[in-house]
Amino acid sequence: MKTDLISILIPFYNDEKYINDCMDSVLNQDYENIEVIAIDDGSSDNTLNILKEYAKKDKRVKCITQDNSGVSKTRNNALSIANGKYVCLVDQDDTIDRDYISYFYKLIIDNDAEIALTPQPFKFNSNIIKNANDNHDAIKVITGEEATKQMLYYNFVIAPWNKMISMDLIKKNKIAFNTKLYGGEGFKFSIDCFKKATKVALGNRKVYNYRCDNAESGMTRFRMAIVDSSIYAQKLISEEIGDSEELVNACKYANWHTYTDLYNSFVGCKVIKQYNEKYKEIKKVVKKDALLSLKAPINRKEKIKGILYAINPYITAKIINKLRVRKFTTEE
Repeated sequence: MKTDLISILIPFYNDEKYINDCMDSVLNQDYENIEVIAIDDGSSDNTLNILKEYAKKDKRVKCITQDNSGVSKTRNNALSIANGKYVCLVDQDDTIDRDYISYFYKLIIDNDAEIALTPQPFKFNSNIIKNANDNHDAIKVITGEEATKQMLYYNFVIAPWNKMISMDLIKKNKIAFNTKLYGGEGFKFSIDCFKKATKVALGNRKVYNYRCDNAESGMTRFRMAIVDSSIYAQKLISEEIGDSEELVNACKYANWHTYTDLYNSFVGCKVIKQYNEKYKEIKKVVKKDALLSLKAPINRKEKIKGILYAINPYITAKIINKLRVRKFTTEE
């Protein structure tokens, strides 16, 4: 097998607690021809010093620092200096399996694809241990349009991580993270990539490990800027999706699903009274469009959620938040 250079991009900001776990998993890959672009986005803790130590020990690490600019600009800066033929994005508090790069690279090479991914990551915290023998796989190749549809229906994880993407695809189509977005930016970036891809190789092994016990994560804390940005991101995706009836319908579902996620955060973070007008606005969409799920190509559990949201959004959110692996951080 060829050994093309693979770029791994990791933005860091004030998360010194998990840096070693993340960086050690990246540098311990069985595929060695990698460059790791670690960008410190103006951290005020010891993040930068830790990254500098990694750069001293391993020449594959490029440690860069900048004034605080947000995750979208940080990822764009990393993309602009990446030299790899393919790129992977990793979040600062997550880890990847030892064969993460070789697995995705083989999917791309064997199937002449531009993107490789698996639908879901392994979700972990201190109480959840991964079964090392869980290597079940089923590989298929789909079109970029089909991948776009599957992501809009949330059948694929919507984040930019857990994928390997051709740099040629990104550069040729001038794909970048929208720096006006503070939430939903990864969803839009992934959709933009899928729309331009001809072949997407889909595996099923959970080789990306998504941390669920980081109380400081943006996925647990309530920020109104993220609420507004996530809604705006869906608007942009819908406006740019094209004329395909299948994708238009998928966009309607994605918009509703985004609203349910935001609604759950209002309930889970207990900020309903604090932002009551916005809460009522989001609740209205959650209830009104809930039955879109009945016609959607999603599993039975998700369809049942749709029915429950149509009946009683608040009780449904309470139940889902109770079962949620990554718990919300209560603001009160």
